[in-house]
Amino acid sequence: MPAPAPPRRYAQLCGIATALDVIGDRWALLIVRDLLLGPLRFIDLAEGLPGIGTNTLTARLKDLEAAEVIQRRLLPRPDRSAVYELTPYGRELEPILLALGRWGTRSMGRLPAGAASRSRWLMAALLAFHNADHRLARPMTWELRLTDGPFTVHADGTELRISAGAPDRADAVITTDDTSLHRLLTHQLSPAQGAATGVVTVSGDPAALARLIGLFTFPAVDAPPLSAH
Repeated sequence: MPAPAPPRRYAQLCGIATALDVIGDRWALLIVRDLLLGPLRFIDLAEGLPGIGTNTLTARLKDLEAAEVIQRRLLPRPDRSAVYELTPYGRELEPILLALGRWGTRSMGRLPAGAASRSRWLMAALLAFHNADHRLARPMTWELRLTDGPFTVHADGTELRISAGAPDRADAVITTDDTSLHRLLTHQLSPAQGAATGVVTVSGDPAALARLIGLFTFPAVDAPPLSAH
């Protein structure tokens, strides 16, 4: 049998080349993107990455774990399933990945019609386009019920935290689909129009939707309603 191919490495005394040795393989950064909002099981990662094969996903997870970018953890009983999550070292990729997403948004007009979309990607875009200059007078927590399920958004001063799943308590619950939320964020649809047409419903603080939209500065682009990532 032929010997297995050696790992592809640049072997250059350069931080950029070394970073690409760790995360430069196809799908690696997208796995990191999907773990920004919290741990995921193997099956959730596979379902959230259209086009990836299970063998490829297994190989990428193994490589990222070996590089200490991610770690595998067993959930407590009664679940006992395994999840993958970012390590502190892997979490340092967040600002780099979000900056890359902002840069890539400028080319989104080239995407084909019907390109894949996920709510989790749109939530990552909220992190990328958060405007820290928009400070809230008091902390607020939103539950966003989107196409793929609930997400928690919490803002306190200039800080923003987003995670998958519903919060224990929310100041407002916003129910909409990914397309409508993207239109709101890019000011193609106003909060009043969204409520009037029924594509957005808000329970709790009636001004919460406008406060949420005001936290972000999305570019005006003629692109499909996808995230920046």
